[in-house]
Amino acid sequence: MTTVIRELKADDKDEFCRFLGENFYGHEPLLQTPGDHQRSPDTPEKREARLAIIQQGLSLAAVDHNDGDRIVGVAYAEILLPGDLEESWMKVAEKKPTAFIQHVHYFITGVEKRSQLFEHYKVKKALYLNNLTVDSSVRCQGLGRRLVTALMDMGRSKGFPLLATCCTSLYSTRVMLSLGMSYVHSENYVDYKDEDGNMVIRPPAPHTAVNVMAIKFPLL
Repeated sequence: MTTVIRELKADDKDEFCRFLGENFYGHEPLLQTPGDHQRSPDTPEKREARLAIIQQGLSLAAVDHNDGDRIVGVAYAEILLPGDLEESWMKVAEKKPTAFIQHVHYFITGVEKRSQLFEHYKVKKALYLNNLTVDSSVRCQGLGRRLVTALMDMGRSKGFPLLATCCTSLYSTRVMLSLGMSYVHSENYVDYKDEDGNMVIRPPAPHTAVNVMAIKFPLL
C-alpha cells in the first residue's frame, strides 16, 4: 500500500462521511457503551457542519494510491478561538441530557470547557484536532502518528501557536504522548453519572478516562 497524506477537500465530503460511518462510529470507545443507543451518524445537518470545517483547509486525509486514492485515515481539524468552548458548552447545557448520545456530548463538551485550554497556554487561537480515525484494515501501522505529525507541521506553517485535542481512548492518548503532547485536563468516565447516580458512559477496557492534550509550538 502506498499511502499519501494530503489536505481533506470539499470534494471528499461524501467519502469522508462514509469513512466515519465505517471506521469511527463502530470503534469509538464511548459509543461502545453497552446498550441499544439511538444515533444518526450521517444526517444532512452533520454533513453541512462537516463541510464547513473541511472548507477551513485544516484537515488532512491519508489516501491509498494503490486503491483508487481511497481514504484510509483522517485528521479532522479546525481553528479554535477563545470563547468557542464556552459557547459550545452553553448550547449543550440548555437542557439536561436524557438520551445516551446527549450525555456523551454533555460530558465531552464539559470536559473541554473545564480544561481552560486558553487560560493555561495564554494563546489567542489553537488548531483543534476533532477526530483522528484510521481505517480498520491499516491500524497499528503508524498511520495515526503520521497524520498527527503532518498536522503539527501544517499548524506550525500556518502560524498556529498550539495544537490541542480531546482523547477518548487510551490508544489515542498514547499516540499524542509519543508525539510530545502533554495532559491539560483529565476526567474519569466512572465519575460521570446521570441524575439518578447511574454511570452512563461505560467504554470497554482499557479506556477509563478522557484526556484533553496539547502541544505548544515555538515561535518561528
